Amino acid sequence: MHRQGYVYNRTAANLRQRVSSTVALVINDLSNPFFAEFAAGVDEALGVKGYVTLLGSSNESPARQRQVLASLMEHHPAGIILSPAEASDAADIELAIGRHTPLLVFNRELIGSTATGFDYDFLGLDNRAGARAATTRLLALGHRRVAFYGGHAESSSCRERRLGYTDALQAAGIAVDPRWMIETVPARLEASAHADALFATDPAPTAAVCYNDAVALGLMLGLIRLDRHPGTDFAVTGFDDIPEAAVGMPPLTTMCAAPRARGRQAAELLLQRATTPSLPRRSVIVPVQLIERESTPHAPHP
Repeated sequence: MHRQGYVYNRTAANLRQRVSSTVALVINDLSNPFFAEFAAGVDEALGVKGYVTLLGSSNESPARQRQVLASLMEHHPAGIILSPAEASDAADIELAIGRHTPLLVFNRELIGSTATGFDYDFLGLDNRAGARAATTRLLALGHRRVAFYGGHAESSSCRERRLGYTDALQAAGIAVDPRWMIETVPARLEASAHADALFATDPAPTAAVCYNDAVALGLMLGLIRLDRHPGTDFAVTGFDDIPEAAVGMPPLTTMCAAPRARGRQAAELLLQRATTPSLPRRSVIVPVQLIERESTPHAPHP
């Protein structure tokens, strides 16, 4: 076998046995440390059960996502865990994988799933409550000019987090200024490059609720470039609690979503579905917790 270069054909074995020992995982942005942690959690949980993870990335492109899903389906996976690209349509996903492959969608809902009747399990974060808690904490620290920074407004997770932000401002009797809701690609370099947008109004914000930790860490770099001092004269919060958040300069106040634990949870939910296809559809929303660190000083004195 060694001399002939034999390689075990897992797909053929799966067809013979009518079972599959693989699960497909498709991530929208592997450059985001949150999804690297999530993928690690998925692989941990699948490995314990004897499954192998097939990993693909859409890089936020629905067209690329269709290609990746079609290719992964050739391996006859036991199920698919999908963190969808922005603006993912349920009809496209159904066309790529059919209606009989177990599917768990993470983080973002698919567009049009109600209209098509396409069924899948969903695992998400309590985005609205998390952003509301982060904003409320900044208000309690005396900040009255609070921006929402980063993300794309049309993304379901960003939309929910913006709603939580506006909930907190309205509860405090503060008008929401659309100029302080700033969109960027939800990545570190883009967030850093657009930091000056926070200071295009007078008076400028003294704090920002960021879409995620990557945005928050990028914003802090951008603030330093602009001779601002995060954690001293400007407050920043994140969302996710990726490992880098605790060692930022300064350490980042954030909403803890425990991404590795969410990956394990996603794998467990999918395997339950694969084992018992008749289970009713499940939508699990996980609460997030405020982790306060040094990036959120009190508001500066007028």
